[in-house]
Amino acid sequence: MKKVILKFLVYFSIFFGGNLIINILFTSNFDLLTAFSTAFGVSFGIAIFEYYTHKKGKVA
Repeated sequence: MKKVILKFLVYFSIFFGGNLIINILFTSNFDLLTAFSTAFGVSFGIAIFEYYTHKKGKVA
């Protein structure tokens, strides 16, 4: 479970930084809430998907 949390934090930081940079470049404003919510949703989804596929692979 510790690996899942660490992967989530890595994905979150990458997507959050990327969203902020793209948001500033294309919309010329600093929308922190949009970047946070997008990064949180995507990184949470990826981390949970990896956890379940890894868990299912170990059982089979």
